[in-house]
Amino acid sequence: MCGIFGYANYNTKKTRGQVVETLVEGLSKLEYRGYDSTGIGIDSEHEFDDKSPVKAIQLIRQVGKVASLRDEIAAQNLDISEVLENHVGIAHTRWATHGGVTQSNCHPQPSDSKNEFIVVHNGIITNYRELKTFLKTKGYTFNSDTDTEIIAKLFKYYYEKDTDLEFYQLAKEVLYQLQGFSIIDWC
Repeated sequence: MCGIFGYANYNTKKTRGQVVETLVEGLSKLEYRGYDSTGIGIDSEHEFDDKSPVKAIQLIRQVGKVASLRDEIAAQNLDISEVLENHVGIAHTRWATHGGVTQSNCHPQPSDSKNEFIVVHNGIITNYRELKTFLKTKGYTFNSDTDTEIIAKLFKYYYEKDTDLEFYQLAKEVLYQLQGFSIIDWC
């Protein structure tokens, strides 16, 4: 069974290392549920773009247990000493329902190569094939076999359609399209 763990702070100084450790420790508490892969999405060391003070999101995903994710995090050589005053992160343990047990199918799933939106998801989107077909007609490409990637791409689609939407409005637009049973977290 999948597990979701999220962490956010505002005006609370923490190092990137502390944020990562909180997320990974949260996942370790979900290990009893059974899963086949893990992943986290964190504030990266880089700005999202030249016009924004917002940090880009970095994904670290791995097939296997939380210990394998820890090894992958160590291999990334993150600047774990950087102090972040505001930070957010999501973490996920996945039990494959759509798509095999591969690194590209691990969560979080991104909306695009810049990780503008990332999603973790428990459940099944029963109309994901129809949504995927629709998004392909709009020029979107897919890198996984998961139904979760559909959600991330829908966020991107509706955001590009109307950049003036408040986030709650954007979430409503996406959620209105989904059929099935799900628990979803996004950044």
